[in-house]
Amino acid sequence: MQTTIEQLASQYPHLAQAFTTIPQGDLHLKRLQNLNDSWQNLLQSGERRSYAEVVVTEERPFVPASDTFDIIYAGGGLNLLNAAVMTRRYGFRVLVFDRFTVGAVHREWNISREELQELLDSGLLTSAELESVIQREYRDGLIRFHAGQIKVAPAELHLKDVLNIAIDAEKLTALCVQKIQEHQPRMGGSNMILHNTNFVRCAVQPSRSVTVDVEHTSGAPHSYRARLLIDGMGSTSPIACQLNCGRPFSLVCPTVGTVARGYKQGSEANAIDPEIGEVLVSTEDSRNGRQLIWEAFPGKGDQVAIYLFYYAESGSHVDLLELFDDFFALLPDYKDTSAVEIIKPVYGFIPAGYNISLPWEPEAKTLAYDRVLSLGDAAAFQSPLTFCGFGSYVRNLQRITTLLSLALNTNSLSAEQLNRIRASEAVPAVARAFSKFMIAKPDSVEPIWQVNETLNVFCHVLQQLGPKITNDFFKDRVSWLDYTRVILGTPGYYPGIYALTLKTLSPTEIIGWITAWLQLGRQSLSYQYYRLLAPWLNATPGRLIQRNLNRLNPSLGLRNAIWQESMAQIQRTRQESKPGRTQPYTNTTSWFSHLIPRWPAG
Repeated sequence: MQTTIEQLASQYPHLAQAFTTIPQGDLHLKRLQNLNDSWQNLLQSGERRSYAEVVVTEERPFVPASDTFDIIYAGGGLNLLNAAVMTRRYGFRVLVFDRFTVGAVHREWNISREELQELLDSGLLTSAELESVIQREYRDGLIRFHAGQIKVAPAELHLKDVLNIAIDAEKLTALCVQKIQEHQPRMGGSNMILHNTNFVRCAVQPSRSVTVDVEHTSGAPHSYRARLLIDGMGSTSPIACQLNCGRPFSLVCPTVGTVARGYKQGSEANAIDPEIGEVLVSTEDSRNGRQLIWEAFPGKGDQVAIYLFYYAESGSHVDLLELFDDFFALLPDYKDTSAVEIIKPVYGFIPAGYNISLPWEPEAKTLAYDRVLSLGDAAAFQSPLTFCGFGSYVRNLQRITTLLSLALNTNSLSAEQLNRIRASEAVPAVARAFSKFMIAKPDSVEPIWQVNETLNVFCHVLQQLGPKITNDFFKDRVSWLDYTRVILGTPGYYPGIYALTLKTLSPTEIIGWITAWLQLGRQSLSYQYYRLLAPWLNATPGRLIQRNLNRLNPSLGLRNAIWQESMAQIQRTRQESKPGRTQPYTNTTSWFSHLIPRWPAG
């Protein structure tokens, strides 16, 4: 009987040859096929509007107290960060389950040091623990796009503080698992971690709880009850699919790569410089309607994580097996692989965006049912430029956990209330229009060098505006004024951007982009108002008024907290960008921080 690798050898020869040398290569290929199939089913459900009804409203029998939790997390990747904060800082009892191993990740994580401050401020890690999960810190980050046939001057970007910290993802998730298992919830009972457990469906009793049906890979079914279910099942989440009528995302970034050792080291283009992270690099024009882009991040020792990906509409054909075959075929042209030993493959579909809604239409992206909320890749609000789900999750960790605690304590768990608890959207929303320019079109529609030319134009404009605006742009925190300067600076250098925009964006997308730009401006004005109001909000009279508001009108209190936490998050990023900040920052600007006890460090 043929192995999975042997079955794929004729169609994907480069992939098959490489995976024969990878530890547990056959197992990884089965997971790849499973992920591919799940994604294709998601696309088909979007076209046919037929998808599994995995969230229902119905009464269920009593569940024993031992199987009852405050929060159940479906998916054991980035969810672990949220779960650890919710139990350690706020004392909730949590259950985390995953269809594979809780804490196993299929992609390495990179972020900036100042963004990691959120892990300290949220109480998730101590300073010593944070340092222990950092594998390497780079002095420079490179963005460079192929200049072969472009009609403008090439322009490189060098980023000093963007994705310049390589995180040991497995060590970080293992720390979170340990913290969850060791912590004693405030209302008794123990937290629980379940491996090899599949989500089947959930039944919502809106006024009381949600019952979650799961099935162990051995076939044993079980039901657990909670006040809230967090959907962290990633890009192929059946809950996200049902929430958005089979079309949970508008953009996707299929990504493959390896963690390997033995690359040639040095400053040459085909070598790895351990002090430089290659954030976005293209080495050729688009092929087969796809503009392939590389990333290379040195890790611990001589290990290097290298990725190949491209940007696509979520409804287009994407295939990780096909992309992996291209990866192994093209990698020797990118880096010297003569002495490389592959440690493990990395792969996934990284989604982003939502169907852009016009100003007079209801919000297009839905994240919640009663007592059910999607987070992480299932919600898909990460950067549409770097497609870094880890960065987005960390940037929003403190705000979202604070709001979830308030929602649970006030029983504000309706779909309408939970739908407002989401990652910051203002900057990603305006940047999503730009990400459309990174999607290659068929050769018959535009030149194969068009994406590279557009990206070199973008790099030139950012070069002229300086490193601060560039860094802020890639961290999803650029201000309205600076973003406007980017937009206004582009036509002066590249007049063809007008015609290109009309070809790239539909009229609906153009109106949606203008709407997002106006919303970013409104957020900037709101932040200036918040800065004036903050001293009163944090004074004793202001705290008492808000505490009473929260008691008498929980829904209005939650809306007020969402606004304040959003503004406090902006304030933290402004403080982080100031030079010389080395001490952990404690959030004193949010009124809700005065209503909760101190939490243990780490």
